[in-house]
Amino acid sequence: MALKNSENGVEISFETVEKEEDEVQGFVISGDSAYSGFVISGKLIAYPGYGNPDKLIVPGFDNPDLLIFLGFTNPMNLDHNAAPLQQLVDISDAFSSNEIFCSRDALIEWARNVGKRNGFVIVIKRSDKGDSRKARVTLACERGGTYRHAKNKSNVEDLNRKGTGTKKCDCPFKIIGVKLTSSDDWSVKVVCGFHNHRAAKQLEGHSYASRLSDGEKTILSDMTKNLVKPRNILLSIKNHDEYNVSTMKTIYNARHKHRLLNSAGRSQMQQLMKQLNECKYVEWHRKDEYRLPLLEIVGVTSTNLTFSVAFVYLEAERVDNYTWAMEKLQSLMFADRLPNVIVTDRELDLMNAVRLVFPTTTNLLCRWHISKNVLGNCKKLFERKDKWEAFMSAWSVLVFSSKKDDYERNLRSLTTDYYTYPGVVKYVTESWLTPYKERFFAAWTDKVMHLGNVSTNRAESAHAKLKRHLGSSQGDFESSWNVINALIELQHTEIKASFERSISVVEHQFNNAMFKELRGMVSRASLNMILMEFKRATQVEIDKGICGCVNRTSYGLPCAHELAELIKEGRTIPLDSVHSHWRKLDTVTDNVSSELTISTEIDSILRQFAECDEAGKIALKRKLRELACPATTSMCPPLEKVKGKGRPSLKINLSTKRAPSLFEIVESAHDSTSPATACSVKVPKEKKLKYIKCFPHQIREHIVNIVDVKADGHCGYRSIAGLLGMGEDGWGTVRHDLVHELHTFHDEYVQLYGSIDRVAELVYSLSWFDSFAPYDRWMTLPDMGHLIASRYNIVLVHLSIRQCLTYLPLRSVSPAPLHHKLIALGFVEDCHFVQVFLDSTSPIPPIACNWRNYRYQCARGWEIPYVPRIEAFRSSLGTNSNVGTQETIDVDET
Repeated sequence: MALKNSENGVEISFETVEKEEDEVQGFVISGDSAYSGFVISGKLIAYPGYGNPDKLIVPGFDNPDLLIFLGFTNPMNLDHNAAPLQQLVDISDAFSSNEIFCSRDALIEWARNVGKRNGFVIVIKRSDKGDSRKARVTLACERGGTYRHAKNKSNVEDLNRKGTGTKKCDCPFKIIGVKLTSSDDWSVKVVCGFHNHRAAKQLEGHSYASRLSDGEKTILSDMTKNLVKPRNILLSIKNHDEYNVSTMKTIYNARHKHRLLNSAGRSQMQQLMKQLNECKYVEWHRKDEYRLPLLEIVGVTSTNLTFSVAFVYLEAERVDNYTWAMEKLQSLMFADRLPNVIVTDRELDLMNAVRLVFPTTTNLLCRWHISKNVLGNCKKLFERKDKWEAFMSAWSVLVFSSKKDDYERNLRSLTTDYYTYPGVVKYVTESWLTPYKERFFAAWTDKVMHLGNVSTNRAESAHAKLKRHLGSSQGDFESSWNVINALIELQHTEIKASFERSISVVEHQFNNAMFKELRGMVSRASLNMILMEFKRATQVEIDKGICGCVNRTSYGLPCAHELAELIKEGRTIPLDSVHSHWRKLDTVTDNVSSELTISTEIDSILRQFAECDEAGKIALKRKLRELACPATTSMCPPLEKVKGKGRPSLKINLSTKRAPSLFEIVESAHDSTSPATACSVKVPKEKKLKYIKCFPHQIREHIVNIVDVKADGHCGYRSIAGLLGMGEDGWGTVRHDLVHELHTFHDEYVQLYGSIDRVAELVYSLSWFDSFAPYDRWMTLPDMGHLIASRYNIVLVHLSIRQCLTYLPLRSVSPAPLHHKLIALGFVEDCHFVQVFLDSTSPIPPIACNWRNYRYQCARGWEIPYVPRIEAFRSSLGTNSNVGTQETIDVDET
């Protein structure tokens, strides 16, 4: 063939060489080094010559010396977009091999590994099973070929706008694997060993190279089932294969695909029901809700390990929901195996549910929570740390009084020693001693078989562990179940191991002949408690009064005086003297009836089915199908509630952490009147405090906490009760105290308020003790500020966006400034009162004018310590502020 250059008349001649179908067909050309390629099937592909940069050849031709020497730079219509010579990479030597591969997969794996080591990704381009010829497989570079537009994406401008792209650059690299005729062996042959692009410095960005092998997919599946985090899964896979280039996106995609395959098209609830059924869980449900509180119920084994009894998603923390949960729990228990003791905190709805469902069970209250409630409400009432610590020591002595006589004596001592703190004595008496002393004081609880459980610490610990594993409060039912199920499996493993240790391991300290009948028959935890009593027996002897018998009455174990009698008689400790709880060293349920059948119920269902019409039969059949095959349930997961108005939140709270308790706020120096103590609880940031914008911006930086109260018309009195340490429920006491204040100093308040009618109005407003107060019975300020400050001998700061005032006692002598108690009451949204906590350096508003006009002469010292803070408030407020600092506002008549 010959071509003639139209520019200078030079004629170009060349020859074509045809090879096998899968090999190259094209032209051999030689000439100026400016050439950028050779023609194959109408396209230009550039290859440099071997040892001769001016020579462009086609690999695979039998006669590489078949050349045509050209005298100009562009002898024919060549593709100017072909890859330049310096970008071409020859890796023919790496793939040239005489190795015989035992299988097709072995050849492909070898080629891909060679490609990875050289910075290229090798993929299968074509595969031929060999029906009419030898079986073969064609391997090429992942960047081979050109991009083909999809039918609905033919507009190039549209593709550019959407940021789409392609990695295809028509790379010519190609090798062929051919199956040998003798066996399943394969050989490899290089067709084209050149790439028209640079080698990749790293392959992590190449999706094909990042694919997981079958073995790696198995690792991912197992680790996902065991709740291993994706980043740890990726690290484990890379440790198994040093050439692995998978990324986190690969792991996430693989996990998603694994979940889809595992669910097999089932909905989330169907998958959950299937898993519950397979793992032999018992479940009940009422209706779907969203953001459900989780109630966890735990028990204790004979080896003193905690185990989970039930997990309950509640619609709300109400008595009807708690009752439903308790009833379902009771239905799983034998009538003679109901719990002796249930320990809760003072959750009144839960306590009522326990009383209704388990009337014979003793409901103890958690001592730890009670002590923290005392701390949160009483610490602020003590001016010095040493006084507070002394009180808590006396309180602990009272709680652990083992006899009622000791309790009465210690109670008299506490009330006598702290009579100067009436708020403290009143709080502990009315909130705990009178209504609940039988539920947590040792003088009563030591007579109950509680087996050592007098606090909810076990439940708190188990719940904290569960929340750590859940990680987020936004999980769905299925993901939550996966975590819960994994924790329960680990619990059972540890419990079984502890049982086996108690059976098979005999501690040397129990080699005494007295323990002969107990060794291997009771838990080691019970043996340790018996051993402690055994050591006491020599001192107690057979005196029950000295013994106390707590081990017998509370733990069901031999106490010191019983052991003394056995020693005296030379007998061993009998096995039946140990409570059955401590003898339980397996997970097998006792006394399960083998005659339990459902034949009566089945007959009833068949009769009902026969009597139903067609629609009824369909409905009944669907219910039975869901019962027999839980994976076919029609339940749907709760849908996320969508806000119809307003801008969506930029950040969803995924934390499982609870809000700080009152005692944590007090310990972290949130209470401006308590001694500051170091604590790790974070002080809420200003922007996160509810109602913070309802106060003047000059004071906001000094507000360290805002505590809301129930909005039932008593909110003002609830806030005062909480700030005084009575607890929010002490609102009735505050109302009563203020009425008493008005009656006692009636004449003085008539002068202050200007008329008898105004005093009568205040008495009327205060005299309301029903659960909901109407508008005319609400707290009103500034009128009641003087009443509160004078009745409780405190400094009251009233804050709102419209008016800010400070109230001082009218009649009492000011104590030392260190002993002053300052509380802050906030009025928000023009209808609600809240508790406000200020820092110790906070400016405070000016003092109400009527205090100066009507105070006793002896009370003048109350103002002196607050003059600098009042001046600071005035300075920060400025002259153009709309915040009122007077009790009355003068209106000029025009």
